[in-house]
Amino acid sequence: MRKGHKGEKVNSAIKKALSEVFIYDYPIKDNMITIVRVDTAPDLSKADVYITALKDAEQLARELNEKQGYIGHLLGSRVRIRKIPQLKFIPIPQSVV
Repeated sequence: MRKGHKGEKVNSAIKKALSEVFIYDYPIKDNMITIVRVDTAPDLSKADVYITALKDAEQLARELNEKQGYIGHLLGSRVRIRKIPQLKFIPIPQSVV
């Protein structure tokens, strides 16, 4: 987990860019996804993306993790950071949110 102003800016930029990716570039059919939080490693090697969904969030997270390389590629076209982290989608149950 990153702390500090720079870490928060990176997390926020990735969260916003991923939201745009799921709206325009990689729309999720028959479901609605919400990105709750993004936590990146200090060296930008990994990013945990916490999501919720209208329907089965765990199944959606599995599907997104299988396509994380492609989603990372789409993310790279929307955000300007020196290194695009490896994404890991983690579902959060609706009852927690």
